[in-house]
Amino acid sequence: MISIYKKYHIAYWCIGIVEIIGMIIANLWFCRHTWVPAIPITAVTILLVLVDAFIFTKLTSKKLSNEVLPLFYNCQVHKFIDEMNMLFAKKAKGPVVSMYNAIVARGYGSIDDYDSVYECCKKIKSKGYKSEYYKCMIEYYLKNDQLDKAQEEIEALRKLMEKMKNPKYIEGCETTIKNAEFYMRIQQGNYEGAEEHYQKQLDTIKPLYPITEVSYSYALGKLLFLKGEPERARKYLQVAIDLGGDTKYKKFAEELLQKIISKNE
Repeated sequence: MISIYKKYHIAYWCIGIVEIIGMIIANLWFCRHTWVPAIPITAVTILLVLVDAFIFTKLTSKKLSNEVLPLFYNCQVHKFIDEMNMLFAKKAKGPVVSMYNAIVARGYGSIDDYDSVYECCKKIKSKGYKSEYYKCMIEYYLKNDQLDKAQEEIEALRKLMEKMKNPKYIEGCETTIKNAEFYMRIQQGNYEGAEEHYQKQLDTIKPLYPITEVSYSYALGKLLFLKGEPERARKYLQVAIDLGGDTKYKKFAEELLQKIISKNE
């Protein structure tokens, strides 16, 4: 992962090389009469190299979190995807491939490009990102009205959750499942409890990033429209339009609001 930022990659290798050269010099100096000092010297060097890798991995992760992920959170999704592709293209290896595809799939889903979501999901192989695979595939099948397939992915995610220990991450998976279940109920004309669920998410999620606010605002606006309450729907649709950037939520909210306006003319 360090390789996505050139300056960190260069610094990481330079420090590592200096540490190895230091080890060689130390071994030549202290092991002139016996090889015994080579053991602690080599051990210390290995430890320093590992610390070097840990520090630069943290720095890379922090830079990504501070400079790239906010593009997604603030509904600049096309720019987010472009930045991710530029950083990770031909550089991602091992588990990083799964991480990259899990993250960028969220972007593709937010611009309604589910063919790309599916392609990303096929590349999520690491067990550590299996839950993200299920989340994305649930959304993919819902988008394509394959509700039975979506239900299978929900059950697979539930089974995986039994092995999870992080309460916050479990809560996120539970929210994904609830969102999917309400979506399916609404598709079948059952609106019971959906308004309360969406409103609760808007009221309780902290921090409430724009991407989260517009997704729930659009969902709530659409629900109210389906329930025959277009005037109440306007408020939430307008939020999705005002904050939605280049997301599908803005596009869909504009289309739905135009329907409401046309009916009133």
